[in-house]
Amino acid sequence: MSRVKLQRRMVTKSKKPSAVKGRKWRNMVTKQLERLRRIEACLKHSDKIHLKEIARLLEVSEMTVRRDLSSNAAHSFPLEYYGGYIRRGDPIIHDEVTEDLEQMPSEVSSQATPPQKARNTTVFPPVKVNNYISAIVSDFIEMNDVVYFDNGVLNADIIGSIPDHVKFTGVTASMNVFLALKNKPNCKAILQGGDYNAVHDIFVSTSNDVLTPMIFQKVFISSAGVHDRFGVTASDMLVANIANLVMERSMKKYLIVEKKTINQTATYKIGNLLNFHYLISDDALPHKLEAACNEARLQVLTPTG
Repeated sequence: MSRVKLQRRMVTKSKKPSAVKGRKWRNMVTKQLERLRRIEACLKHSDKIHLKEIARLLEVSEMTVRRDLSSNAAHSFPLEYYGGYIRRGDPIIHDEVTEDLEQMPSEVSSQATPPQKARNTTVFPPVKVNNYISAIVSDFIEMNDVVYFDNGVLNADIIGSIPDHVKFTGVTASMNVFLALKNKPNCKAILQGGDYNAVHDIFVSTSNDVLTPMIFQKVFISSAGVHDRFGVTASDMLVANIANLVMERSMKKYLIVEKKTINQTATYKIGNLLNFHYLISDDALPHKLEAACNEARLQVLTPTG
């Protein structure tokens, strides 16, 4: 055996598992960054591109693109994922980034900021990405469904995950959610009328004339708190009242529960666990809450369920 071949074999044997893992991780990140750069380049020639089209261009699955968009790396790119479409805009806000912002030291917030002139423009809440909840909830939307979506921050991402071929009617009081519904090619989008409340991103109608004649196959409710004793709660009376009104006219009721709302209570009651048919959460429920759901015959869908 030649000396060169022997040296190559010795080098191969000396590689440690940790080094191999590190190289694989670097390769994964490199590919992820390259895909994000290609997405950014595509948007130089178009104002928006659908997730499905990007996946086809990159020759990867839609789930891979969604993972890229919800990664920490995406925070460095001026990309905005909204209602199934990717646009140039503010970096995507996702769970890890939100948690990092909440843990920033107090000195940062205490720094003086120059006064700014008030503007009349409306700033919509950022679209939040939750791959598990969006994938599960979007599968519940069936052909010809009439569905009500509340003003939950995950709803735009959920709507973007609904397959484009599904024909359905989507009703909401949220401008943010309505814009996501309008982007679906086979969705009849209906926006509840009334006076716009920018704080909660909802239109409020005193007569509720849009909702009165309608019966919904499904309604998706996002809560501020879910508790085994106090049930489902909201942080604002207006949001709770609209949820109660819509639930009275809905055949199936779905409760969307983010990890941070588990075992929490807010001020205003939406309903008891008995009032819902499904609970979808991105985290396992504590024992007491799980037992309360079982007693209420509420079907629970979690990553470990």
